[in-house]
Amino acid sequence: MPRILIMNAGTAQMSGADLTPAQLSLAAHSAHRSAWFAQHGDVIVSPVVIPADLLSSIGATLDFDASTLFLLVPEGGRQSPVLDDCTLLSKTLVERIKRHIRQKSNWRLYPCYSTEGVARLAARLGIPQTGDGFALQRGPDLLNRKSHFRQLATSVALPLPNGSVTTDSNDLLRAITSLRSETGRVIVKLDNGAGGVGNVILTCNESDPLPGARETRRISWRSFDPDALWSEITTASCKTLVVESYHLARSMFYLEYEIEDDGSIFFINSGNIRLRKSADRTERALIWTGLELPSSLRDEQWLVAQAHAYRFVALARDLGYRGMINIDAIFANDGRLLFNEANGRWGGGSVLHSIAVRLLGFDYSGCNVISSVRDVRSRSVQTAHDRFRKEGFLFDRTRKEGVIPLAADEAAGTVECLVIARDRPAARDLQHRLLRIV
Repeated sequence: MPRILIMNAGTAQMSGADLTPAQLSLAAHSAHRSAWFAQHGDVIVSPVVIPADLLSSIGATLDFDASTLFLLVPEGGRQSPVLDDCTLLSKTLVERIKRHIRQKSNWRLYPCYSTEGVARLAARLGIPQTGDGFALQRGPDLLNRKSHFRQLATSVALPLPNGSVTTDSNDLLRAITSLRSETGRVIVKLDNGAGGVGNVILTCNESDPLPGARETRRISWRSFDPDALWSEITTASCKTLVVESYHLARSMFYLEYEIEDDGSIFFINSGNIRLRKSADRTERALIWTGLELPSSLRDEQWLVAQAHAYRFVALARDLGYRGMINIDAIFANDGRLLFNEANGRWGGGSVLHSIAVRLLGFDYSGCNVISSVRDVRSRSVQTAHDRFRKEGFLFDRTRKEGVIPLAADEAAGTVECLVIARDRPAARDLQHRLLRIV
């Protein structure tokens, strides 16, 4: 069945209305890497132009004719990296989609995020989908707010860090005062911030940057100013903060599921979240380097995490949500399992998993390790492809090992790559080789 891929990462529903330059750049990059979902005959609705050479590389790697893809980019004005509902429902764009899909029947929408606009587009195109009623009432937003996550997770007894939802600076002070003694650290999260951008970790001790926040900040509890922090973190469109005790992690991982139209729940993948320190010693955040699939959890850890996560996914299903859903969690240094947040959308590992299944088969996790590597020095996907082939570590279908360049950040002069290896040591060796490229 042909699909209409909707690259609507970074919308207000997903990331808030006040995006930073880094978030805008990430949204544009996401459209390029998400093109790897494409299959023969798909329509791609993207906020930015996806280079023809990237589409050709996708077709060649995944063994389909990329010329059968139909790319639609909103017309007029300066391109925005965010495909919002207003743009998605514009008369011109809807008519262009209609003209193309008349050539075939039985289309299906495949959005990054099921917004109200996506549901309205489905109705205008005559493509009925289970879950559209929930999306029309902005139900998926329940799965993308940190405050709602705590509320929903509590209802199914997910293990959470101690915390509370705050709506003014007085609430913020009370929450921090009550939580700071548990571990000596608290994390303050913007309700709809994405990728840790709105999060700050507070501690009274000297600390290296810690995972999960844009900054790890040493403060004096006695002189803490809640009004200043409230003004700093909240935005015009979001006046809710979540405060939690912060636990050091032994392992950080996610679990991803898909809820089908009939309500069936399928486990998709699980992976480790990889971070590193910056070479700049003044930097107060860790650098996200990529994901590694499958996760390295021990069997007993995996079974416990899966049992808890499934209850949350079943709740999302019962509420009416359909589509992809991913849940972040840690095993803390003291061995406790703690869940951090959930998102009803494509996750960071969704594309990696999709490529792995198409190249290796559904059982790839039993005999391969898949990892993403960001910030590999190269001017373009094609330049990276040519160099990897010359140096002998481009992905080889026969050996089922090697590297695939996924998407380029031209401004930074880097590409994101997918590593496919037989085991973790081999994957990490390839990762190190890539990051040594100059």
